[in-house]
Amino acid sequence: MPSYTRLLCCILLVCAGWVSVAHAQTKPGVVLLMSEELDGKGNVIPLTVEVVELLRYLEQHTKLKFEVRRYPWKRAVENAAKGEGLIFGMSKTRERLRSFKFSAPIFSDQALLVTLCNSRFAFNSINDLKGKTIGIVRGTSYGEEFDRLSNDLFKVENDTGNNLGRFRKLSMRRMDAFLLYSSSGNIGRLENHINQQYAAEYGDKKINSKENSKLFCILPRPVSSVDIHIAMRADGNASLLQKIDKAIMQGHQSGELARIYAPR
Repeated sequence: MPSYTRLLCCILLVCAGWVSVAHAQTKPGVVLLMSEELDGKGNVIPLTVEVVELLRYLEQHTKLKFEVRRYPWKRAVENAAKGEGLIFGMSKTRERLRSFKFSAPIFSDQALLVTLCNSRFAFNSINDLKGKTIGIVRGTSYGEEFDRLSNDLFKVENDTGNNLGRFRKLSMRRMDAFLLYSSSGNIGRLENHINQQYAAEYGDKKINSKENSKLFCILPRPVSSVDIHIAMRADGNASLLQKIDKAIMQGHQSGELARIYAPR
């Protein structure tokens, strides 16, 4: 074999080796589907500090690398059911248990009623919603009782994850309240935040007078409190959930998860 031919073969073999090594070192991440929420300009709102810290904690303790993909919630659930990846933020329902496997609970979310402050109503039980129109994010569960009575005891107004659009509907009185999931332990601070973020956009001068400076109010009693999990299609790779479960349990025992979701 001529020397230049041998040289060319050696170069090709070395390059092939480099490609193999590079491929081995760029191990694909585990796809993690998450809900997207949009701001007033249609941009996706960044993940909260708590979620970023949680993902960092899980990656560190599972040795997994997550590839986060964000969709409107209904589409995220549909894509998870098709096997695109794991899904973060799902609560258990009887229907979902037929299609998904769930991790151990990570934290609890409260489904809170957001109203116009000058149209607040007393809420102590689900019966207090009788005859009202309540906004929900399409495809989201707010607890078995609420889901069962939707469009029966009360009407639901289906929304997307565009928060600005939801506040717009409320300010136009197209619904009596809408449901907002939050893990915050400080409702007063959350209420101040949503008014700073959204009231100026839809502020009615009469509503925003000194007598009643807040446009939006959060009712103190939640509609439901649900455990939040990572889930995957029932026939998915069970070893992934086993690694995640181990990290979640360690986080609960060490207090790390409680620290991440402590009131700020």
